[in-house]
Amino acid sequence: MKVILNEKLIASRGRLGKIASFVGLGVLLLGFILSFFPRFFIISLICLLVGLIISNIGTYNLNRWVKRPRSDEAIARALKGLDDRFWLFSYVFPAEHVILAPSGLYVVKPKPHDGEIICEGNRWHRKFKWTRLLRAFYEEGLGNPTMEVIAEADKMRSFLSSRLPEDFEVEIKEVILFTNPAARLELKSPAIPVLTPKALKNFIRRKGEKSDFSGEQYKTLLGIFTDYAKEVGVL
Repeated sequence: MKVILNEKLIASRGRLGKIASFVGLGVLLLGFILSFFPRFFIISLICLLVGLIISNIGTYNLNRWVKRPRSDEAIARALKGLDDRFWLFSYVFPAEHVILAPSGLYVVKPKPHDGEIICEGNRWHRKFKWTRLLRAFYEEGLGNPTMEVIAEADKMRSFLSSRLPEDFEVEIKEVILFTNPAARLELKSPAIPVLTPKALKNFIRRKGEKSDFSGEQYKTLLGIFTDYAKEVGVL
C-alpha cells in the first residue's frame, strides 16, 4: 500500500501544539502569581482564563498531531500488507483520510475514543464515567461520527465534481474507524459502517464483491489524486 501524507501540515500543527501548551502554561503561572496581589485580581482571572484556553488548544493539537499513533498511522497499520494498488491519502484532500482501492473509493473517519460507545442508527453517545470529567479539558469529544464522515464525503464529492468528466460517476463509501483497542462498541443498525482496525483491511478488499468502478475509472481517479498531490507539494 502507498501512503501519501501532508507532512508539512502535520509538522506545523505539532509545533502549534507545543508552542500553545508552553505559552498557556506560562500565562496560567502568571495568573497564579498575580492572584496573590489584590489589586491585580481581575488581571489574574483574565490570565487564568486565557491560559486555560491556550493550554486546551495546545493539548488538543498535541493529542491529534504529536501523540502516537496518529490517526493516519493507525489506518496505515490496519492496512499493512496490501499491495500498491491501494492508496491512502491523509490530510491532502478536503476529506482528511481517503483510500483509493480497486474495490472503490472510501472516506475514513477515525475516532481514538475508548470506553463504552453506543451507536443507534445515526445517534451516538458514550456511557458516563466520573473519570472522564478529569479528561474533559484535554480530550476531544466524541461528537457525531456519522454526520462528520458524511460531511467529509460531501466535501470530497464537491472536490471531484470539478475535476471529473461530466459522464463520470463515482460512489464514495463512508467508514467510521475506532482506533483505540479499549473502545467497546455497541452497534444497533448503524447508518454508516463502524469498524475496528482488524476489520478494516477485509472491508477495503471486498473479496468476491463487485468493484464500484472499472479499471479505467480507477486509473482516472488515481491520476487526478496524484496530480493534485503534486500540485500541493505532498508527492
